[in-house]
Amino acid sequence: MADPAPTPGERSLQEAVRAAVERTLAAAQQRGRAAELLDDVARRGQEARDVSASVTSRVVEAIGELRLASAEDVRALSRRIDEIERRVAALEHRPQPEVEPEQ
Repeated sequence: MADPAPTPGERSLQEAVRAAVERTLAAAQQRGRAAELLDDVARRGQEARDVSASVTSRVVEAIGELRLASAEDVRALSRRIDEIERRVAALEHRPQPEVEPEQ
């Protein structure tokens, strides 16, 4: 014997259950996709942090290698230049020895 045809109320209930199952499956798929997207964002964020840390490290090393002059270094160089200027000036004003002509 065949099952009797469902009544309109049973059909409505079957359609409602079917629709609920479809919505649940669709939501599960969306959650899965959202989880994948979040994982991708997290991975890219970590990669960006790693690159940033590497670049920062290289910049710090480069600045350290530059060894910029301190204010005291500049003052010491200025004193040395002043002393050299005085010595050059003294040499320029010094009488030149006379050279005897060769015979």
